[in-house]
Amino acid sequence: MNYVDLVTRLKRKDPKALEEVICQYNAYVATIVFNTLEGFTDILDMQAVINNIFFTLWENAEKIDIQNYFDLKPYLGAMARNISLNEKKKNISHLPFDEHILLTVSDEFSKIELREMLLSALKELRIEYQIVLIKFYFQGKTIKQIAKEEDQSESTIKTWLKRSREKLKILLKKGGFIYEN
Repeated sequence: MNYVDLVTRLKRKDPKALEEVICQYNAYVATIVFNTLEGFTDILDMQAVINNIFFTLWENAEKIDIQNYFDLKPYLGAMARNISLNEKKKNISHLPFDEHILLTVSDEFSKIELREMLLSALKELRIEYQIVLIKFYFQGKTIKQIAKEEDQSESTIKTWLKRSREKLKILLKKGGFIYEN
């Protein structure tokens, strides 16, 4: 894909150009959004942020300086980081997340690429790791609360969280999810 041609088509509001950008960069943008908003919002809200990034690109395409970039990736990366950080600052309240959600995935839910990847990776974890991850990151519970609910020591819960994050990172990387600081 020719960068100058693609940006020129975006500036002319060619919908096919936007489709090409989304196909090429969706996983990259999703990775940035997920890494920035992980633990601050649910994945459906992350998908809304991803959609907003591509909408913002579409609306502001005329502002892209073709001379300063040789590829859309750094431009989209900066935009994704900025929009994600602004979303993070809003401090979105956590939605309750039932640990049985892994068994009741709706069709709409499964259409979101990032969520599918995350669920697939979660399913490969031991059940106690799944539960502590969900309670800690999606339900916003403290280690002390989880320890009491699971009838475990706080150090055990911390260990499970650490191991589950490490394993999840490996599984997501294996599935094509690129971790970026």
